[in-house]
Amino acid sequence: MKPAFLMALALAGSALAGCASPRLSGNPQQQIHRSGPASLTAGVGKVEITPPKGTPLAGYSRRKSKPAQGVRDPLYVRAITLSDGEDTVLLVSADLLIFPPPLVEKLVRRISSEWNLPRQALILTATHTHSGPGAVARGLLYPIVFGRYNRQRERALIAQTLEAVEQAMKNRRPVRWGFKSSEEFLGELIENRMVPGTPVDSGLRVLMLEGMNGRPLAMVVSASAHPTLLSSKEMRFSGDYPGALTRKVETLYPGSTCLFVNGTAGDSRPIKRALGRSNDEAVDRFGETLAEGTTGLINQMHLQPKADLAVWGGWFRLPPPRIRLGWLRLHPFLGRRILPSASYLNLAALDRTLLVPLEAEMTADLGSRLRTQLSALGFQPLLLGYANGYLGYAVTSDQYRQMGYEVGMSWYGPFGGEKLVEEICRLASLLI
Repeated sequence: MKPAFLMALALAGSALAGCASPRLSGNPQQQIHRSGPASLTAGVGKVEITPPKGTPLAGYSRRKSKPAQGVRDPLYVRAITLSDGEDTVLLVSADLLIFPPPLVEKLVRRISSEWNLPRQALILTATHTHSGPGAVARGLLYPIVFGRYNRQRERALIAQTLEAVEQAMKNRRPVRWGFKSSEEFLGELIENRMVPGTPVDSGLRVLMLEGMNGRPLAMVVSASAHPTLLSSKEMRFSGDYPGALTRKVETLYPGSTCLFVNGTAGDSRPIKRALGRSNDEAVDRFGETLAEGTTGLINQMHLQPKADLAVWGGWFRLPPPRIRLGWLRLHPFLGRRILPSASYLNLAALDRTLLVPLEAEMTADLGSRLRTQLSALGFQPLLLGYANGYLGYAVTSDQYRQMGYEVGMSWYGPFGGEKLVEEICRLASLLI
């Protein structure tokens, strides 16, 4: 079986590992608070998570999860907490391939217990670097992508994430906020890897929090492209281009914390030939280009002193699984045994700026449909990919008819992606 489909099988088989069956509901589990604009407080945290040399690398099945031989650049977990006094949202971004579902459940329980934050307030995202650490989740098929499970490494990552959360929760201060986007910023630097020549999400989007001293406290930077500028031959830990971006931004704004969140990158990747002669040069140049764009957007922002923050969410039933691994089709009965039957969807609104966590890798076409529909509801959406677990890819029904890796990784049939868009928009409409 080809390496790509081995990776699909591994991630599909691990999606449910360690996850309890949820209670299903078609409505939010918590009422939506709308008290009008209020002053905001925010806190940030940042903790290094670079594991020891010899820890398995995660990200390319053809690399066979071999142990890392060193560190190209350090890995981090970063956290932002934002509150209007009534609702709080916690956003975490880690230099990981994904947050494996069993790890998400452990973190949700710990964070909810220690900080009294409901599940709808939590957004755990991975930058999706393909040169990050493995060994952090147990499961029969995980070793194909993440390497052999190591309890010590998982516990270390949990402790490091909780430390970043603690920093963010304990160091809150009054802030102003702003949001700005440039929708065609990356037009010449990324491409559609699924169907060459077809559209991609070229946008660069920035949410910024500024302290009352006039200094930037935190930035959330979003672009849509696979962090695969470093190939499977790279045997050192690296954050790939998100690492280069965050380092540059934090250098430009001393004392600030920059979180990168990938968007709808399911079928998008950077164009290496447009970025440099070597992988290392491409990584640094792409990161620096994004940092320059971030600075430009920050300089154009009109900051707001207040906002109405709302968080809400609930469990929603997923379509019946239809797992395709090349020529192999798994029986639906087996699919139901392997994959989750429900997904937790949550949203966070800062006035009309809407943070939308996506548990699936969404293609650019499907992401465009989602942004269009949310915009029609009056929102300014910020889509956060690789969030709160992993449910494979989300494609359109037209894309599903094609063969290829992305379609093989779409586990919920031809309309699974469009059903996800429908459910997110239905959830968003509850705030109107």
